Amino acid sequence: VLPPDEARAPRSEAEMAAEAARYVYVRGERGPPLPAPVLFGRFELAPTQVFYRSEAGLSLAVVNLKPLSPGHVLVIPRRVVATLAQLNADELADLWRSAREVHALVCGVHGAGAALFGVQDGRGAGQSVPHAHIHIIPR
Repeated sequence: VLPPDEARAPRSEAEMAAEAARYVYVRGERGPPLPAPVLFGRFELAPTQVFYRSEAGLSLAVVNLKPLSPGHVLVIPRRVVATLAQLNADELADLWRSAREVHALVCGVHGAGAALFGVQDGRGAGQSVPHAHIHIIPR
């Protein structure tokens, strides 16, 4: 059973930026600046939280404000939609392709041989932010 979102302490912007910078350094590329704003549901994210952008530009990976364990990151579609069913076919394929790439990156950085992929698709599934996303938690 996962602890509820409100039971986890948020990290500072500096802590999240440092984690994202570590992934960018290992990946070896940052790419051009992101068009502002970067939204996760109704929340505007600091660009320093973003460490991955798909080649198609349809998906991003961001560090988690309230991680369950070290390396817990989110892969999100650029377009704000509440559920996976609202993504078009290109967005959905790009999201999962991005999750595969981010999985390899995060597991490599954390020396993990496995990872948990989690999708809470809708409020009834425990989704706390109405923006489709994939949790990746290295183990």
